[in-house]
Amino acid sequence: MTGTLRDFSVRILSAAAVAAALVVGLSTTPAHALVVPWSGAGSSGIDGAPTTNLGDNWQLTGGNMIWAITPSPSNFNSANYSNSFGTFATAFQFTINSGVAGIGSAQLDDITTGQIWNTAISLASQRVLLTAPSGAQLSEGDQYTLDINFTGAADPSTFSFAALWSDSLISSTSVPEPGTLSLFGVAVLALVAMRRRLFAAI
Repeated sequence: MTGTLRDFSVRILSAAAVAAALVVGLSTTPAHALVVPWSGAGSSGIDGAPTTNLGDNWQLTGGNMIWAITPSPSNFNSANYSNSFGTFATAFQFTINSGVAGIGSAQLDDITTGQIWNTAISLASQRVLLTAPSGAQLSEGDQYTLDINFTGAADPSTFSFAALWSDSLISSTSVPEPGTLSLFGVAVLALVAMRRRLFAAI
């Protein structure tokens, strides 16, 4: 009987560890975010299959030193893509995959509202995050320009990138929600109490 109880307790604790890992994994997912990813390679392209298409066209210009939305200016979200939060964006993230040394600068100008977005370059100049000023957004139909200047010429034969639009701030480190952490803590305490009872009965 003693061996059976021990085996049973080990199984419960193993299942609890798996459940805890799942809870932590879920807690690191943002509560909500309109994420419209797209990527491309070569000298020009269109976002799209298999991702949602906002109608954004891009090209390498200036001797392959600049990645730019084309035409310039463009109308944002001309495809009228919508989710439960709307048809606007408040952040844009661009990450180099290959084919270019790094990002020197970037600018998103909402011509319709006159707002220039904030810029933050990270990951050893391989990523740029552009965010709308507080209270601002890039709305459907807004005219805008978006240019990313590289530190060296891109090689069209190997150049590739990944990018996404979002209606919430994109963060490289997501913080678990307090409610999720509380539930996780209660579950751990309950498992500790159960373990003590099982071993007390042995």
